[in-house]
Amino acid sequence: MKTINFVLPFPPKEPTGGPKVMYIYANMLVERGYKVNIYHSLNTSYKRYSKPYFIRRILHYMRRTHQPNWFELDARIHSINIKEVNDSYIKDGDVIISTWWATALEVSKLSKSKGKKINLIQDYENWKGYENLLHTSYDLPNTLNVVIATYLIEILKKYTQKPVYVIPNSIDTTIYKLENNIEDRKPSILMLYSKQERKGSLYAIEVVKKLYDKYGNTLKFSFFGTHHRPSGLPSWVNYVQKPDHLTQLYNEHSIFLTTSIMEGWGLPACEAMACGCCVIASEIDGHKDFIEHNESGIFFESKNVNEAFEKIMNLIDNDEIRIRIAKKGNHTILNKFSLESSVQKLIKLFFS
Repeated sequence: MKTINFVLPFPPKEPTGGPKVMYIYANMLVERGYKVNIYHSLNTSYKRYSKPYFIRRILHYMRRTHQPNWFELDARIHSINIKEVNDSYIKDGDVIISTWWATALEVSKLSKSKGKKINLIQDYENWKGYENLLHTSYDLPNTLNVVIATYLIEILKKYTQKPVYVIPNSIDTTIYKLENNIEDRKPSILMLYSKQERKGSLYAIEVVKKLYDKYGNTLKFSFFGTHHRPSGLPSWVNYVQKPDHLTQLYNEHSIFLTTSIMEGWGLPACEAMACGCCVIASEIDGHKDFIEHNESGIFFESKNVNEAFEKIMNLIDNDEIRIRIAKKGNHTILNKFSLESSVQKLIKLFFS
């Protein structure tokens, strides 16, 4: 039985796109008969910690963070927290996959017995500084670079002559799927709220305020997120913290708005498309692989509240446009971003 090792830079306590992708792949691989180990480092290089290691270790043990409570890992997966990324803590394997640049640098120093080294690059991770080291992580010896979106290829080409492989993020359409007819949905807007500035949630709030001024209670407005209800969110906005039935929430809305300023890959937008929402999104690189403007979704200029408002207003006033784009978006996810296809590409890369 071949062994696949995943290495994460921390044990994620709340839903996060990058770790979620790793967990999805881990589940898919163990279902196919591979032995899968997941390692969460508690001492990742270049990461600042407010508490000493021994205290963090106890807290993570007590909270059982090696088993995420927000994602159902297959019971056959060996998932643990480790002190740091080195040969002493990681078992031998056939393939080892890192995500985040600092983890890739650490994995590159491991012995060959830990497996074929894959650097899964899910964003241009330059928001924490250390850009020279970030760029170094793109040109590591004996490491394959895999990106999740085509725009990342051009970025990597500036810093390495090595081949770059693209395996797009995909959606589990057995989970995210149509439950309510697209045609029957009443005017309603759904958005993800995040405290991260790069997610642009404050722009989304400004957009919905303008929409409420025009349409009032004839429109349903909903946000969801991992945080408590934001203090500045108007009372007429429904807020769902850590929704248990996210597929149902998507299916209860006709339009999904994403105002991200930066994004590696817009997973929530893809999930919404798979569930039949018409997606209106900021025109950034992290949305362009799965949205074709006026076909599978609608773009507006990033940070442009007025343009987003006007384009949503057009969807509300012209339901046939909303229906057409929602159907095309749903078809795009089902036919171009199959999870099965991405997993097969990954396995082929592992053992080629």
